[in-house]
Amino acid sequence: MIRRRAELDWQDRMGIRGGDGPARCADYLKLGEMDGVVSAGCTALAPGSSIGEHPHPNTDELYLILEGHGTGVLDGRSFPVGPGDLFVLKAGQSHGLINDSEAPLVFFGLLTRQAG
Repeated sequence: MIRRRAELDWQDRMGIRGGDGPARCADYLKLGEMDGVVSAGCTALAPGSSIGEHPHPNTDELYLILEGHGTGVLDGRSFPVGPGDLFVLKAGQSHGLINDSEAPLVFFGLLTRQAG
């Protein structure tokens, strides 16, 4: 299987997980397409937009920053993020992402089932 970014079905979303502003999202993988993967996709947060801090009680997730800069939040702790940065949360943790820059913040997100 090959999925090309330019050929993905991009959808506009507002206020992801209680955050602010617009984003464009596309799925590379959906539930059932790969063992252990709940979803895998790309999101572009517009300047001033955010993904609200939210918990993951039964899944692990990672964000790989592809373009832009912003602020990551992991269990209430904030830190700067930029291209090439990766942050991972394990089941039971919470996280969010803020685009507090003047350019889009683009990241790849992977959500997996907790092993067990």
